[in-house]
Amino acid sequence: MQETQAPSWHSFAILSRKWRRHACTACRWLAEVLPAESSVFEPGCGSGANLLWLGQKGIARLYGSDIDPGALELGKRLALRLNTSLELWEDNGIKPARLPENLDAILSVNWLYHIPGASFSSFLDTYTRALKVGGYLACDMVTRRYDRTPGNQYHSNDLKLPVEQRRPSEYTIRLDREEMRSLGIRHGLAMIRSTCFVLTNPQRSVYLFRKVE
Repeated sequence: MQETQAPSWHSFAILSRKWRRHACTACRWLAEVLPAESSVFEPGCGSGANLLWLGQKGIARLYGSDIDPGALELGKRLALRLNTSLELWEDNGIKPARLPENLDAILSVNWLYHIPGASFSSFLDTYTRALKVGGYLACDMVTRRYDRTPGNQYHSNDLKLPVEQRRPSEYTIRLDREEMRSLGIRHGLAMIRSTCFVLTNPQRSVYLFRKVE
């Protein structure tokens, strides 16, 4: 962390990984269905911690992109220390300049629903073409239950501030299971697995899709 000047959040994400069940579950599901020679791409990968975990589980071809050069440098150094092959590059996850082709899997957790103006439908428009038929998408999403949480329209760190000083919520997309399933179908994806962590705030669900057409 000191060498790369990566934001401190990445240290928390790594050291507290076992408590971040939405990320762990998505990775575990991919590890269960993918053979060792598979290719996995993670947009918004940060320090690449999820990809490095998959590498330790034997997945061979790992790719990731992020907008933060410090986080990417941290990921590259961690990969060297773990003797894991990992290719990382700087890119915009919403409008990527570089998108791998014929992927066996895409992993997307803990970033899309933080982007103002993003949509899951647009995300699928962009990324499903990078998946081979039979390939997997593992992702998470904040559920609409958060819409019923007092102050949900404001940033969770600002709730003690006067209303006029509060930022908009950092959770910009909220979708329930049926909405996720329908959007998947529209983009040639079948939902094959899902789970919801009902006690988290905000409540998140994790999904595993497979490209069928």
